[in-house]
Amino acid sequence: MIKFSSKSRRVIIVEDDHDLRESIIKYLKLKGFDVVGVGTALNFYAEVAASAYAVAILDLALPDQDGLVIAKFIRANSRMRILMLTARMTLDDRLAGYESGADIYLVKPVDFRELAASLESLFGRIGEDVHEASVEHACGPERWLLSKERWLLLCPDGNSVKLTAKEYLFLSCLAEFPGLVISRADLLSSLGYPHTESSNRSLESLVYRMRKKVSPTLDTPIKAVSGEGYTFCSPIAFD
Repeated sequence: MIKFSSKSRRVIIVEDDHDLRESIIKYLKLKGFDVVGVGTALNFYAEVAASAYAVAILDLALPDQDGLVIAKFIRANSRMRILMLTARMTLDDRLAGYESGADIYLVKPVDFRELAASLESLFGRIGEDVHEASVEHACGPERWLLSKERWLLLCPDGNSVKLTAKEYLFLSCLAEFPGLVISRADLLSSLGYPHTESSNRSLESLVYRMRKKVSPTLDTPIKAVSGEGYTFCSPIAFD
């Protein structure tokens, strides 16, 4: 669990348009917000794994992953507030945004004064009586190790879990990009499964079995993002 003071006014903006991102950062800093900007989903996942933020401003049309996927990840693994800032303006777009977890949905171009007022509203919802809000991965900051030679998952508490070949392949896919959501399609391909409903059920069964193996010692950091895929939300390295 990564914690922060609710009064810190920490904001991360995910926007691939460099000039727009820098302009927003400059304006919001003048308004008293502590703002960091990134241009890709991958950089977002790396940043929130290392630092804590109360609010995320998300563009949706990112080069490496749709912002809706990021929003679903945030909702599944944290209490971070979400402000979507995008050129997508249809009713269906707005509904998709709110369904994926947006607290506020703004359409570009936006008046920066409205953006700042929306952020003030979100920080008001967090509440002055909250002493600590959190980017709350449903797993701790402990480090996990994946042993290639022994096909073992080494847990932070010192215990180890013996893996089957499929289980090792699955975990190695997640361990390559910890914190990043790996799509079901990519996972099925890596495991040698056809892209069928039966294979999806096999993937779910595999995850269920691994969670059962780990659960006697620790909660597993393998998290499902509905309709998208899976992520490993704790630090993990290859042994």
